[in-house]
Amino acid sequence: MVTRFLRRATKNGGRAPAAVSRTPASPRRSRSYYLVAGVSLEQELERLRALPVFADGPLATGRPELKVRRAARRPNRLGFAVPAEFRLQVTAYPGIRPGDILETLLHELVHLHVGRAAEPHAWHGQTFKRTLATAMKQAYGMAIRPPSSTRHGTYAEAIEGLVTILGGLDRVGRDGKADLPVEVVVVAPDAGG
Repeated sequence: MVTRFLRRATKNGGRAPAAVSRTPASPRRSRSYYLVAGVSLEQELERLRALPVFADGPLATGRPELKVRRAARRPNRLGFAVPAEFRLQVTAYPGIRPGDILETLLHELVHLHVGRAAEPHAWHGQTFKRTLATAMKQAYGMAIRPPSSTRHGTYAEAIEGLVTILGGLDRVGRDGKADLPVEVVVVAPDAGG
């Protein structure tokens, strides 16, 4: 074993083996890969990155790696973000609605922007909730009191309601505003009662 290491080290001049990148360059994927519930996640990601709430962070200067996982049923974890690697993943599953995937995508983008805050509940604390509420208002024209929990669904329901009011997904949130002069105000129920 030691002999094998010494031989290998001698062959390349005694240097350590070249570093191997943990995250290889993302392969160029087809448009259908990013299409979930009628939403082009690739286009929506670009639109959301340009929101004013993200202007002073890493999303303003670079595009994170986006992966779409396809699941056979609704998972417990709808997405995740890894700020240190500047990547995120969202999950598509049977029955997913546009509001579900839009909420998940923006939720994960906020994680990339905020990272782990130096406060109680570092991942889903007050900084995260405040930033998510601001991003939702800028992206979809919704004023919503940040829910006390970060469980999925509150914002998704509001987005679905907005889609119904405006008459289709294509009329929601382009250029940071609803195409109609509508502001949806939703009061989220508290988890405690």
